[in-house]
Amino acid sequence: MGNFDCLDFENVQNVAVVKFKDPKVMDPERIEKMGQELLALLEDDNNEDMVVNFENVSFFSSAAINKLIVLEKHIRARGGEIRLTNLRPEVRDLFSYTHLDQVFQIREDDKEALESLRD
Repeated sequence: MGNFDCLDFENVQNVAVVKFKDPKVMDPERIEKMGQELLALLEDDNNEDMVVNFENVSFFSSAAINKLIVLEKHIRARGGEIRLTNLRPEVRDLFSYTHLDQVFQIREDDKEALESLRD
């Protein structure tokens, strides 16, 4: 896993698999840092696609969602794809209420997300 403040990550077959360190992603300074770390992962040519794992997250703020939207646009511009995994019901509801479940492909777990990226 990586040496970031807000994220842990590993590269699995040219896919950056990312996990959040904070259970509640709501502090503005941490969110800004998280956004920088996510974009920094894209600077590595070995990270064509990204899986963002929410298993440790119980709260995800709208400011944090904005960082994911920016990330998704950067990944798509490079020809890559992003998958979200392991969303707890309260976090999944947030994506549903905001209709972002139509923007992001959500999978049950990392294995399913990685398989969908290989298709």
